Amino acid sequence: MITLELDDSNAQRSLAQLLRNATDTRPMMSDIAVEIEAMTTENFENESWGGEAWADLKYPRNGNYKKLYKSGELADSITSQSSNTTAQIGTNMVYAAIQHMGGRTSAHKISPKNKQALAFGGFVVKSVNHPGSEIDARPYLPINGDGDLQSDGAERLLDITITALKKGVQS
Repeated sequence: MITLELDDSNAQRSLAQLLRNATDTRPMMSDIAVEIEAMTTENFENESWGGEAWADLKYPRNGNYKKLYKSGELADSITSQSSNTTAQIGTNMVYAAIQHMGGRTSAHKISPKNKQALAFGGFVVKSVNHPGSEIDARPYLPINGDGDLQSDGAERLLDITITALKKGVQS
């Protein structure tokens, strides 16, 4: 008679660790938040969205300014945070959405704040109508205005998820 014994203690420990990792997702969400912030930084540095070049500027500036990087304020304002169920990224810059998604700005009426009229080189004007401007989308966050993830995003986030779930699991 042949007797086979199976020691499944390693498998039991690995499954228990995998379950703990899947239940406490805070470390994974934190890693995902860090990664989406890194993707955003890369997009600013490469002037692209996951490798797709941003539209050229309609009115090129003098100097060596990068697109969306005149002062660096927008790129520097990017922050991320996470919880057990979310990974978020964003900015508090009021102009961030129009730069990211593009569009047509609403008509602006420029009016004097503290005087009765505006003065332009000796001409006095009561108000100025501005027709607005077309702004090309230059998505810098890993998710564009349509909710699509940039081309390398899914693979990068999946790698982080798998690594986080396998942490401490014996092979």
